[in-house]
Amino acid sequence: MTASDFSIRQIPASQYYPVHSHTDELLLYVVQNAFGKMVVSEQGAQVLSFIPDNQSDLLWLSPLAQFTAGKAIRGGIPVCLPWFGVNRHAANTPSHGFARNVNWQLATVSQAQHSQLGDCTQLVFTLAQFADQPHTLFPFSFSAQLSFSFNQSLAIDLQLTNTGGEAFPLSWALHSYHPVNDLSKVKVKGLDGVSYLDNIRSLERRVQQGDVGFAGEVDRVFIDVPGAQQIDDIAIAATGSATAIVWNPGYDKACAMADLGGEHYRQFVCVERGNAFDNELRLLPGASTLASVTISRTKL
Repeated sequence: MTASDFSIRQIPASQYYPVHSHTDELLLYVVQNAFGKMVVSEQGAQVLSFIPDNQSDLLWLSPLAQFTAGKAIRGGIPVCLPWFGVNRHAANTPSHGFARNVNWQLATVSQAQHSQLGDCTQLVFTLAQFADQPHTLFPFSFSAQLSFSFNQSLAIDLQLTNTGGEAFPLSWALHSYHPVNDLSKVKVKGLDGVSYLDNIRSLERRVQQGDVGFAGEVDRVFIDVPGAQQIDDIAIAATGSATAIVWNPGYDKACAMADLGGEHYRQFVCVERGNAFDNELRLLPGASTLASVTISRTKL
């Protein structure tokens, strides 16, 4: 089997993840080639697992994750858009937008030549239902396309298009959860000297000194960041996204989250790339914005 020789199957989430909670029967796509395996939920076009051949998963899924229609699954890569965090233009709307809570459409599955990965298997998902009729929470028409390409690495290409007649504010992030062995020793590299908004201190502006460590809750929005970060042996490289969000809830907040729990918060770190807060975009009518994130394993 090569990248051009792949298999894909659609399977109910309750069959693939039988030990998790399933309020509704969500559908998953399981795709495999000679280099690895990827699992994507139809809801949210959310990657739940990416396992390169003979390696461990580069993504983390909560053991208490809940598979419920209209609710983001705790883990993998939820897609936060058309806003990230609290909607600064409509504070009474839910955090992180609605794209992660609605079904996307699988458009194509094929062999592809990716600009970063080379020969790979590629899945393309589209979010087209709001291109003519806006969502009730967002009074602007737009469409989105997510391409997932993988061999030994995973590349995510996001295109967002304003299909309406007026410009609108746009922020987004790929909310990636990555597994770690020892949270107390983990460092996120690649953000030294970068300014950030500290979300546990009312978005106070600070400057990162050295690598990011985790002695308690961490929730930082880094502005105008370099293209590459690293967590242990996981490398993250991005273009078209100027923001990086680093998050771990710490013990107390994790205890209050039914789909996480205090016993699991040490197992992951989120390093998310996107455009948010100071890096929010203003998308003109007919315009598109493109971004790419690549996740791979590298030696320390």
